Amino acid sequence: MISKEEVQNLAQLVRLQLTEEETASLQRDISNILDYVGQVSSVNAAGEKDKPVLRNVMRADEPRPEGDQLAHKEEALRAAFPKQKADFNIVRKIIQKDE
Repeated sequence: MISKEEVQNLAQLVRLQLTEEETASLQRDISNILDYVGQVSSVNAAGEKDKPVLRNVMRADEPRPEGDQLAHKEEALRAAFPKQKADFNIVRKIIQKDE
């Protein structure tokens, strides 16, 4: 467990003034965090058999086949947009900053 003096030293480094209750609480919390990091560090990450299989889940970007309903309809979809600028479709802004 991390000592009270170490918690007070950390508090001084980050310029915090802690009460005795806060120091005791941080002492427990920091000790729990360090214990957890120790558990994570002890996991065998070097073994090849433990690694997950990585694969690409994205589909290939290919032209639509002739029988597809949306084949060759890009121009019709672009023309349906109310606002355009060059090759881009302009949409209404829906996310705003809170003021």
